[in-house]
Amino acid sequence: MEQITIKDIARLLNVSPSTVSRALKRNPEIGEETRQKVQEMAKRLNYQPNKAALSLLQARTRTIGVIVPNLGYNFFAQALQGIEEEASARGYTMIASQSMESEEKEIRNVNDMKRSGVDGVLISLAQHSRQTNHLLDLQTHMPMVMFDRVSDEIRCSKIFVNNIAGAFSAVEHLIKTGCRRIAYIAGPKELLISSRRKDGYNMALYRHKRKVEDGLIVHCEFTAKSAERAAMRLLKGKDRPDGIFAVSDRVAIGVMEAARKLSIAIPDELAIVGFNDEPVSAMIHPGLSSVRQPVLEMGRMAARLLIDQIESTGPFKPVIKSYMTRLIVRESSRRK
Repeated sequence: MEQITIKDIARLLNVSPSTVSRALKRNPEIGEETRQKVQEMAKRLNYQPNKAALSLLQARTRTIGVIVPNLGYNFFAQALQGIEEEASARGYTMIASQSMESEEKEIRNVNDMKRSGVDGVLISLAQHSRQTNHLLDLQTHMPMVMFDRVSDEIRCSKIFVNNIAGAFSAVEHLIKTGCRRIAYIAGPKELLISSRRKDGYNMALYRHKRKVEDGLIVHCEFTAKSAERAAMRLLKGKDRPDGIFAVSDRVAIGVMEAARKLSIAIPDELAIVGFNDEPVSAMIHPGLSSVRQPVLEMGRMAARLLIDQIESTGPFKPVIKSYMTRLIVRESSRRK
């Protein structure tokens, strides 16, 4: 059976091939009724775009690159699923690499993406990423969109959650459960999500007329072991906290391990809330309260913005998209 072409769809609908092409790309110049008719006919005929022809015509590979800190983090695995779903629906393939939280490897990944001939790149920064030169250089070659871990120093489209509101809800919850001294175990100081979540932590304390104590804010890397060491320093202190907000679930699990080793009861003596709501949060005992993010939708939107920019013929205007979070309360902070 011969492959269905744009010309076949155009002939059946009595429109021009260019109209069909633009309708399939969701070009806003094509009316909604025409766009819907074209897409329905394409679906009915099982139309598949000819990637080789498109690449020759547009000088594109119809491939996007994705760089994430670590695919072992459930957040990024889910985000990749959303990215792949949107990319596939738009006729693109995806290649992914991971920086393993290393700035040096992130720079190598960026250079690899430039050599690979991808049409654009989605990136979430490594925790130790300090420079911006490699990102600015990447933008001179192709479109780039940042997601989750972003930088204020780069002008590009960005996808993230409202980290301030998410942290605020977590800390306010700890206050309402009766916690008097609440600590924040953050990620690296230079990472924007660490400081944004710190802002939410501070705002919740201010709102409830609590004093912000610098000694209750400690930084660590995004590993359970690093978090366990940070928690030990807090929990072995003379006036230890009775509530801890952790920058991520991995960090929160490190806190829980420290509490277990010190025979501190959770949640009666120490209430804990994490961030990300990874699947393990509901599986461990006690279950970990956590701030949930709409990860799949964030991945889809990141890919959508990147592909829109790749295919755009007009002037580039960055799009900033922020999503709201939802606090999921489990046993780690549910006091009687």
